[in-house]
Amino acid sequence: MLNATDANDAESAALLLTTMHRLHKQLDDFTARLYIAYDFGNDSGLVPGIRIERRAAGPELRTHHHFGFFAEDDPDISELRFSAGVTLSSTGCVVDALVDVDLEQPRGEFGAGRHTLYSERIDRLSLTDALDRLTEQVAALCAMDDVPNRLGFDTC
Repeated sequence: MLNATDANDAESAALLLTTMHRLHKQLDDFTARLYIAYDFGNDSGLVPGIRIERRAAGPELRTHHHFGFFAEDDPDISELRFSAGVTLSSTGCVVDALVDVDLEQPRGEFGAGRHTLYSERIDRLSLTDALDRLTEQVAALCAMDDVPNRLGFDTC
């Protein structure tokens, strides 16, 4: 685990936080472009955020961007989620990225329910290797600009 009182650990913590901030902004720019380009419907929304949580394996930092939308005549919200994060553990860092959709009703190529469109997890990495790989994972997420089309959303 990182110990912010140690100079090397303080440098690692700064690298972790600045990298996560940069990747969050990159994913935020991408998802904002999708939100502007596609008609997600009335009362839809895009909620970006960074989560910092303590997991059993160790602390986790995750950037997540959730689109919320409604099917016609359905009061229940459906969600499209893009997320990527890093978990620090005693056996090394774990990075993972995910794009999934939780649909209340069938839409586009997908039936009702939860569907994973992209998932990648890599563990036992050093912090610098983990951040390099996480950067690649976010780039892969930002290349998935066809997802709203696959869900049947029209462009604006």
